[in-house]
Amino acid sequence: MERRRASRANRRQARWLTAAAVALAALAGLVAAAPAGGAVTLGQLPAAAPAASSDCSSADFLQPSITGGNLYIARQAGTITSWSTRASGTSAGATYVFKVFRRTTDPDFFQVITRAPERTLSAGLNTVPVNIAARSGDMIGFNVSEGPSSCTFPQPGDAVLRHGGSLSDGSSGQFTQLNEARLNLSANLVPSNHFAVRAITRDRRQGTATVTADVSNPGLVTISGKGLKKRGGSKVVAVAGTVRFKLVSVGSRKRKLQRTGKVTLIPTMTFFPTGGDPASTTFTVKLKKKGRPPRSVQSP
Repeated sequence: MERRRASRANRRQARWLTAAAVALAALAGLVAAAPAGGAVTLGQLPAAAPAASSDCSSADFLQPSITGGNLYIARQAGTITSWSTRASGTSAGATYVFKVFRRTTDPDFFQVITRAPERTLSAGLNTVPVNIAARSGDMIGFNVSEGPSSCTFPQPGDAVLRHGGSLSDGSSGQFTQLNEARLNLSANLVPSNHFAVRAITRDRRQGTATVTADVSNPGLVTISGKGLKKRGGSKVVAVAGTVRFKLVSVGSRKRKLQRTGKVTLIPTMTFFPTGGDPASTTFTVKLKKKGRPPRSVQSP
């Protein structure tokens, strides 16, 4: 009997270790490409400042697609904390305004969502701190004024989009292509790790509960706690949305539930957004189970 119990325990432990290994591998894949500090990089910079161009003057610029490398589009919701560009000596003195754009129903028109304060460039690498909220799908770009600048660098197969003048926040306009070029712009985005437990539904027949949570980004969600069944305690989410976990008691908590019809669990849920920092919350769940009806006693 003892050997049989030990064998079952070993099998359970093996299943848990396998599930944990899969979850950790998935998490490693999600965060491996992210820079340190819980941030992801949008856009790209050239190795050296390109020469100033007359095309880079008095216009809004953005880059919805590229042939390779970091996209100029946010794949997660979060906060943009800085933007950078490289300016040549002849570009020093140009004024840039960092902007966030969003697609419209017309593929040639883009809308300005928000902007940062204007920045006068100096020669070399310019990195400017900002604090701008972004949604998944938002695009980074800028407005250039005050003469020719180094706003693009050569890249075969790519095309930067340009709109003459400066669109105000909330307005949209039509953009035209500058071929064989890539935007000289990058930005740091800190993915949101916000999530919330929205509902707890109890199954009194089975003595279990289902926890529903909303997460703000793709990533990995785990749930654990004393007396909580480990199998099924981690889930990879591909998009922001809803995730559900079934809570099943084990060990002494399960025995108490069977004996008294109720038991309290204190699970911890942790959300690891892709490329971002984890966040956790601990909450209380009371499991309840209907007792068996008393057996009828027949009279002799």
